[in-house]
Parts: sequence; C-alpha cells; structure tokens
Amino acid sequence: MQASVIIPAYNSADSIGETVRAAREIPDVSQVIVVDDGSADSTAEAARLAEADVVLALPRNVGKGGAMAAGLTAAQHDVVLFLDADLGASARLAGPLLEAVRGGAAISVAKFPSLRGGGGFGLARGLADAAIRLLGGVSVTAPLSGQRAMRAEVLKHLGFASRFGVETAMTAEAAHLGLSVVEVPLPLEHRPTGRTLAGFAHRARQFKDILRYLTLAAYGLGWPALPAGRTAVRVLVWMAAMALVVALGALASPPASALLAGTIACGIILWLPCLWASTVWLRLRKPNYLGRSLPAAAGLLFPIVALPMVPLSLLSRGERLAALIVVAVFGAVGLLDDLFARRRQARGLRGHLAALLRGKLTTGTIKAGGGLAAGFAAGSLLAPHQPLIAVLNALLIALAANTINLLDLRPGRAIKGFAVMSALAIAASRNSVHLLGPTLTLAAAVAPAEFAGRVMLGDVGANVLGGVAGVALVSALSPGERVAAVVVLAAFHMLCERVSFSLLVARSRPLRALDGLGAAHLLPLPTSGGEGAP
Repeated sequence: MQASVIIPAYNSADSIGETVRAAREIPDVSQVIVVDDGSADSTAEAARLAEADVVLALPRNVGKGGAMAAGLTAAQHDVVLFLDADLGASARLAGPLLEAVRGGAAISVAKFPSLRGGGGFGLARGLADAAIRLLGGVSVTAPLSGQRAMRAEVLKHLGFASRFGVETAMTAEAAHLGLSVVEVPLPLEHRPTGRTLAGFAHRARQFKDILRYLTLAAYGLGWPALPAGRTAVRVLVWMAAMALVVALGALASPPASALLAGTIACGIILWLPCLWASTVWLRLRKPNYLGRSLPAAAGLLFPIVALPMVPLSLLSRGERLAALIVVAVFGAVGLLDDLFARRRQARGLRGHLAALLRGKLTTGTIKAGGGLAAGFAAGSLLAPHQPLIAVLNALLIALAANTINLLDLRPGRAIKGFAVMSALAIAASRNSVHLLGPTLTLAAAVAPAEFAGRVMLGDVGANVLGGVAGVALVSALSPGERVAAVVVLAAFHMLCERVSFSLLVARSRPLRALDGLGAAHLLPLPTSGGEGAP
C-alpha cells in the first residue's frame, strides 16, 4: 500500500527540510508533497533542497485547510498521510498511522505525548472536543492533531474546513458519517506555540476557525463537503424563511411581528445549548436511515422556547391555555418516548394496542394516551360546554400530532408537513398566525439543520409541531371542515399501518420531488474499507 505524504507549511524554512527527509523514511511512503502556504521566508526552496517530490508554492496564504486541499490534488496514491512541517526528525515515526488505515480505520490520528509546560489554557482544544462530541458523538484526546492518515476517497465525503478548523471538522464529519476514527499514540515531537503573544494569537485564530465550522455545521448552513455556493444559498433561504414568518405576523398585527422576531432570536441563541443538552447530557443520539450518527431529540428547543412565548401571544385565554397544554404535554410524552423507547418495541398504533392487550405498557402507548388527554383538554377549552365538539377537537389535535410524528423519518418531512397544516390554518383564518407564530418561527430557525440531515427533531419536536398545528386547525376550521380533516388524517394513518410511507414516496415521482426539496445529502459512503462505528 503506497502512500503520499502531504505537508502544509507556512514560514517553516528552518524545519521543513528535516521533516521531508524523515518522511521519506516512513515505510510505504513513495511521494512527499510540500505545500508552501504563501510563506514570507524560503520554505519552498528548503523543501526543494530536501528533495521533496512535489513543492506547491501558493501565491497567497489560504490557511491550513486550503493548503491540505491543494496538496491532495498532487497526490498520486489512494492513501494520504498529513504531517505538520515542524515535526523534524520525529516524522519518521508516523508509520503506524498508515498501518491503522491498512487495518480498516477510516482515519487514524496521532496522539502526542503529554506536553510539560508551554501551550495555552486549553480553550481551542476544549472547543474542538466539544464540537466533535456534539456533531460526531465521540470524544477524542487529540482533536487538534495534524498528523492523520486516510484514504483519498474518504476525503471527498469529509471535505476541508477553512484554515485551522480542518482537523476538528475531519474528525467530527467522519464520526457523523459513521466512519471509524482511531487514535494512535506516537512519540512525535513538534514545536509548542507557548504562552507568548504570538502563541496566544495563533490559538485565537484556531478558536475562531473551529467556532466557524461548529456554527455552520450545527445550524445546517454549511459543512466542509458542501460547496461554498450552496452554503451561501442555504444562508439566504434561511434568512428569507424567517423574514417571511415575521412578515406574516406583521399582516396579523405589528405586536405579533415583534414577538415573532424575538422568538427567532431566542431560538437561534438557544439552539446550540438545547442541542448540547439533548445530545450530550441526555445522550439522545441515534443512527438515521443512512447510518449517520445524529442528535436525536433536537426538537427539545420547541417546548423550551415556545412555552414562555405563548402567554405573550395575542390570543384569547382559552387559546393560550390550549396551546400551553399541547406544547407542554406533547413535548413531555415525546421526550419520554425519545428517552426510553426501545428500538424493538411495538410499532404503529396496532402494535402498541396489541402490546397493551398483552399487559405490556409501551412508551408509545403512554404517548398516545397523553396526547389524547391533552387534545381533549385543549379541545374542551376551545369548545366549552360542547362535549361532542370537544371530542372532535381532541381527535383532530391528536391525529395532527401523530401525522407529523409519522412523517419524521426523513430529513425535512416533519417541517414540511407542519408548514402545510399551518398554511391551511392561516388560509382559513389570519388570526392563526398568533397561535402558530412561536412554533412556526422556531421551525424556520432549525429547518436548515433538519433538512440537511444533521439532526433529528425526535418525538419531542414532531409531537409539538403536530399538536400546535392541530390546535390551529381546530381554531380556524368550522365543525364540518374539522370532520373532513379528521377523516383525511385517519385515512392517512390507516394507510401507513399497511404500507410504509417511505415506500409510497419512492413509488411516486411528485412525492419524491417534494420529499427531496431542500434536503442536501453528501455522496454515498465508500462500500469497502474504512466503515464502522466510531
């Protein structure tokens, strides 16, 4: 297995020569590439004197990530080994990284011996570790190590983050995709930046680049394998969607638009803390249909932000109480299901009912019972002293919630279903904006991450979306229209009990087009080598 070594270098004339000569001594290395990243010294000349096979002298500094990407274009072999320019003679000890890839690892990363003295206060390293835990679901000891080997094929799925965010992004993206990341302890040596002004400036740049990657990836706006143009489009569409929701509020009343703008701000600010709480504290992480490791209850944001916002809405007392009950109860039973539902437990309404008849109480049964109770309570508040209408309302609210829950099996489906129900309610009554507003704005805020397949809303998110949509439909539709809505939703449920909705989508070209709208996915993963749970 022949390998290419890629060494990004910036103002490294004093160390690059020794590093190149040592890299040549690594078994199976037959090509050494040095990328001079716009250095102001004689780095490129020193690399040529050391007889590097390829020396790429970039006209300007593009950062470490850009230099690594440039080096890959010159690589002749399928396996690449990235090394830092300041390793010097210790670079010859990096061979075990190639052995780990040969053994099946997607990425192998060198773990340096603990440094005594020097270094900073660990802020950049701590942020890198947090980003990898949040986005990839694994914890590593060397998140910033630049010494790493992998197959070139893997890199097209990972991409190159800008500048010093590249190592953090590589590890997080590999773990997110379900690829194995192996750390290899090696007695490598490099020059610590130290607690000097230059050292602190270097680590500040590291921190900024890692934060940029974390922010873009966590909000679903961009990640290394997504082209810059598509990142820009996602940002523009995201901003336009949130502006549209605020505009809908302005059509209803100026105070409503102010409330919606405030809700959006709260949602954006609290998104990362809620994601951390659901993913790291509650350990709610699951593989999706592509086998990618995702935060599994990201919809926790909805009840946390919506509950304090609903009382501020321009709604009647009954509507406010109904919305609060639905958000609180549907969010609670949804979170219960996310936390304790077992993968092999009963599925579908018939499955949960059959389990109950056998004396087995499933979280799905608790969710259904709690949803019906909350729906009846909310329905009664919206139709006081009308028990039959209250029952009709409860059915519509419960069916709407479970419909969105059934849709939440692929990226973006739940939010699209919620948008359709919201549009119907607003078309029937403009005042529905007051009821839907807080949840609608939060859905717009998290939509990029959900559509991109970076997170799962979970039952806690899907149930709240559907429950609120059900309350809005109850408030906006006439009794006859509510009966028609219940019939349509019940028919959808019966169909899904017999046939997989995903199968129906796959068989219908219009449904496939709608299903893929706004959902961006990476290329298929490699079919051989380098796969496995991180």
